[in-house]
Amino acid sequence: MKRIFPGLDKFLLLTVIAIGFSNYLSAQIAKTDLSFVVSMENPQNHLYHVTVTYTHNTKENLDFKMSAWTPGFYEIVDFAGAVANFHAATADGKELTWKKTDANTWEVDSHKANTVSITYDVKAIEKFIGNVYLDENYGYIIPGALLVYLDEALRKPVTLQIKPYSQWNDFVATGLNAVAGEKNTFRATNFDELFDSPLLMGKLQLLPVFNVKNIPHQFIGYDLGDFNRDQFTADLQKIVTSATSLMGDIPYLHYTFLAVGIKGGGGFGGIEHLNSASLLVGTKNLFTNPNSKNSFYSFLAHEFFHLYNVKRIRPIALGPFDYSKENYTNMIWVSEGFTDYYQNLILKSAGLVNKEYVLNGYQNAISSYENSTGHLYQSATQASHDIWAIRGRPTMRTPEEISKTVNVYDKGSALGLLLDLKIRHESQNKHSLDDVMRALYKDYYQVKKRGFTDQEFQQECERMAGVPLTEIFDYASTVKPINYPKYFAYAGLAIDTVNKALPGGSMGAIVGYRDSTVIVREVTWQLPASNAGLQAGDKILTVNGVKITRDFDEMLGKMQNGQELKLSIKRGDQTQELTVKLVTGYKKSFAITMLPHPTALETSIYKSWLRE
Repeated sequence: MKRIFPGLDKFLLLTVIAIGFSNYLSAQIAKTDLSFVVSMENPQNHLYHVTVTYTHNTKENLDFKMSAWTPGFYEIVDFAGAVANFHAATADGKELTWKKTDANTWEVDSHKANTVSITYDVKAIEKFIGNVYLDENYGYIIPGALLVYLDEALRKPVTLQIKPYSQWNDFVATGLNAVAGEKNTFRATNFDELFDSPLLMGKLQLLPVFNVKNIPHQFIGYDLGDFNRDQFTADLQKIVTSATSLMGDIPYLHYTFLAVGIKGGGGFGGIEHLNSASLLVGTKNLFTNPNSKNSFYSFLAHEFFHLYNVKRIRPIALGPFDYSKENYTNMIWVSEGFTDYYQNLILKSAGLVNKEYVLNGYQNAISSYENSTGHLYQSATQASHDIWAIRGRPTMRTPEEISKTVNVYDKGSALGLLLDLKIRHESQNKHSLDDVMRALYKDYYQVKKRGFTDQEFQQECERMAGVPLTEIFDYASTVKPINYPKYFAYAGLAIDTVNKALPGGSMGAIVGYRDSTVIVREVTWQLPASNAGLQAGDKILTVNGVKITRDFDEMLGKMQNGQELKLSIKRGDQTQELTVKLVTGYKKSFAITMLPHPTALETSIYKSWLRE
């Protein structure tokens, strides 16, 4: 069934506006040596057809390669496995021979032909924003999952033309700049820009364009559900204004949020890009539940702030990229963790949340990290380096491996907080982590046009503080216990780090609920659930012979240390019986409260830090 959008006239007007500001930003550009044309004549078959033209060739052989990963998502993926019907020819149609030399490379015998053209199809069946997808309703493209590259062309300009399915609105949403006068044709200065610029097309819904410092921004999506578009756009404008004001500069000519709705689902996920963000959005109760709304806004602030932190303020390993293998760095705790640290401060400055929401977010991050066993085994720098291994096989990790890793987002956020308060304290509140981020942006992105080393990052933090910051950076590179009360006191705050026994019994597992099913989310190594053989993904059917639905945690709260649970679980197609003996659980709350008599400096730090 062809979908009809309410307010179609407004939709068409917004389409013209969006195309207009994209083309307005583009200059007349000479043709590039490498160009792509992507078509999708029968989207119900989930096939993209790609034509690649390479001119001014002087080589006997050309190695066309498919990327092994995509920027923003640190996981090796078999994109090449979706490629089929590969052909190569000269400009006059003469067939060229080729062979696959490895999993990701097609070697074409070009015989120094000036122009080489290749064509191939890509199966697009992954409904995930880290891959490509296509059906009769919409198409989503991560260029690194669709377009081949040549090593010799990686740092050169490239053009991309998209030919959307004829039954769709003839519009393509992307952060790329359009080539003036050429329909749905875009130009990237190099493959780093191209691969970091997803595209969305289909039966799209366009929210009103809004400007921040005369620069246009837009939220465009598929199947977004029902909500107050005008109110959401106004709130999003506040988020963008808050984040860009923090940094004091806007480095792009336009910005686009690309969203794919998940009807009836909850939660959201995203991948950051240079001039855009890709979002999966569960639309169920998204705006009717205040907690869901605030979480969604935090998520949007996080993905948007990444345009600074990681895309432009970045470890030196994160660009220019090698797309054939992992690009390791010890600094993801800064790139992801600091973005987590700033997301709620951005909302606070925007007037969308209060200080209690911000402090509660820090409490949850610290509690999540400190109450996991991983903090005893893995440092933030190790977690940063090893994120490739975690993302590469997330479903194959054993309970022991999971229990010996930390969440780099949570610990990175905690370390960002410590650095901010320490810098404010040592500088008598004249400097902050904000100044560090602005200095890194100016000195490395704008002036030196490169990323920073681990040592350069520490030096910049210490320059703002005026003192060595050895202790905090030891916290990042080791598993030393963190002295949270010391740092929170700089802002006149206390934090509860006492380990307290929890009521009821514990089996050392975290469960979640899907409809009326209890699903094991996480199992802690060497605690009763793990020792009994319970695994993440198991479905708990009955406890002591009684069917269990959504009250599992409540039931444990009424039990005691030493009691046994006889669990009937389902793992795949098999049903098993397990016996788990409960123990006493312990947890630190990390509740944050005010100290009774803060000094003038502590009060000043507290107010400026929390944007009061």
